[in-house]
Amino acid sequence: MYPRMRKVPASQGIQWIATALRLFGRHFTGLFLLGLLWVLISQIPYLGTIVILLLGPALLAGIVYAAAQAAQGARPGPGMLFKGFDGSHRLSSLVALCLPSIGLLLLLVIAFSGALMGAVGHDPAKLQAMQADPAAMLALLRAHAVPLLVIAIGGALLSWALTFFAVPQVMLRQQGGFAAMGQSLRAVWRNLGALALMMLGLIVLALLVSVVMSALIALGAALGAWWRLALLVLYIAVVYSYSAVLMFVAWRDVFADAAPPPPGATGMVHAEM
Repeated sequence: MYPRMRKVPASQGIQWIATALRLFGRHFTGLFLLGLLWVLISQIPYLGTIVILLLGPALLAGIVYAAAQAAQGARPGPGMLFKGFDGSHRLSSLVALCLPSIGLLLLLVIAFSGALMGAVGHDPAKLQAMQADPAAMLALLRAHAVPLLVIAIGGALLSWALTFFAVPQVMLRQQGGFAAMGQSLRAVWRNLGALALMMLGLIVLALLVSVVMSALIALGAALGAWWRLALLVLYIAVVYSYSAVLMFVAWRDVFADAAPPPPGATGMVHAEM
């Protein structure tokens, strides 16, 4: 039954990074501007946080769509960021993809609340006193750092596995959100080798980028804090847009090349890079 998925060799993880870098480099301006626009939206007071939490997958899907268009030779444009809002059923499915992140946040809140109640019991006075004392709250966090860290890392990995392939599945294949998350989880499990190697490659790439960033910060030290802020904004925009391109490239290898799209679907046509 469509959509099919295929298991790729572990070495494909490094190939995904290289292919995504080439595609990103060829269409750097358009893709970078999409990432920069996302950064600007995220900085809107109050509204930005809500938008990124609830509509983050939809905005990410817009850059995935732009990457798919770029792979076919089209030029990415700023309007593509909002492709998921075009009135199709995709928006509700894309919004559903925020549920793993919300679930993780709720789980962390519950875990910390449990630790807090364990420390003060059911005494409202002690609870109020501890909440008013930053040092006491920090000590509580340190005391429960290991279990909270395990929950955070485990939950983040699960959230990532549920959405990594789901975003392009919804955006480019118009699959339902929950079905896409199930497919994504299975695809991640079947391709753990390639994804693990991809992660290792990204760590090495991040270390190289950090060296370049440190050099740029040192060179512009005389320019003050605004220079560091500008570099940070540019860095986040590049990372976010490149992540979407990498997501598309990996998805195409695992899903889009596995079988032809169903009749009448507005799918992606594979293009050589």
